Amino acid sequence: MLDFATILTVVLPVYLTLATGAAVRKLGILPREADAGMMRLAVTVLTPCLILERVVGNEAVMSPVPVLIAASLGYVLVAVGIAVSYFAAPLIGLQRHEGRRTFAVACGMQNYGFVAIPIVTALFPEKGTLGVMFTFTLGVELACWTAGVGLLTGLDKAPWKLALNPPVITILASLVLNFTGLHAYVPEVVHLTLAMMGACAVPLAVMIIGASIADIWGQERMRWSIAVLAPVLRQFVIPLAFLAAAFYLPLERELKRILIVQGAMPSAVFTIMIARHYGGHAPTAVQCVLATTIVSLVTAPALIAWALKVVGV
Repeated sequence: MLDFATILTVVLPVYLTLATGAAVRKLGILPREADAGMMRLAVTVLTPCLILERVVGNEAVMSPVPVLIAASLGYVLVAVGIAVSYFAAPLIGLQRHEGRRTFAVACGMQNYGFVAIPIVTALFPEKGTLGVMFTFTLGVELACWTAGVGLLTGLDKAPWKLALNPPVITILASLVLNFTGLHAYVPEVVHLTLAMMGACAVPLAVMIIGASIADIWGQERMRWSIAVLAPVLRQFVIPLAFLAAAFYLPLERELKRILIVQGAMPSAVFTIMIARHYGGHAPTAVQCVLATTIVSLVTAPALIAWALKVVGV
């Protein structure tokens, strides 16, 4: 039975890996200069290997309709999270040009990738569930570069083409192999090689994320109104939309599980970079990420355990 204690043992290693990344940064073992190259390796080579291994030949993603449903939910739920956060921001005095839009993006975008992947893999080790999660992230990526960045820059200036990054292109290519039946011709030795290389992606990326959190820790004076409202929205209010979709919609079991885990995730560290590069208020994003990440250590396993019981998956 997946109760709080059981799920905590699954979630805790992810946070310990984050802490390890922070520790090796502080000890000088992982210099900042190495981050760009290592993350590029993880995103352009290792993660595509993981995607190919988990999507190609995956029975859960063999037809376009389930894939379209998963991707659509990925987009809609992120857009809903951004909208809820945008309209809640004035409750703590945030207005335009004072961090309101950045707050909305940071709270609305969950850490959908490298933190969610090991949790999904540990809770649901069968190949199908993680494969479905990658189709869900297609919609999340599109929401990030349209609704998210578009809120900061204006929709007409949103760099939506950046949604076609190596992981997304790999997901689309994997789906083409599945839809055309060509997946059957991929040799087993290729699958084994992809599995070996893909296994390196998550721990490497999670450690770099931990190191990045260590870099920003203490740089900005914490604004406690943000530190309170961000976790309330990200860990309690926004997950209700994910849970409602999992509970009420006639979805496959794998997608219901993905919705539950995704809803429990903290704010994406990536939103800090978005804020810095697209005219947002970076300190607000930093505070959202730090507050939600710390709080999620307790709330994520509790929410996942409760939601799995409620939804019955």
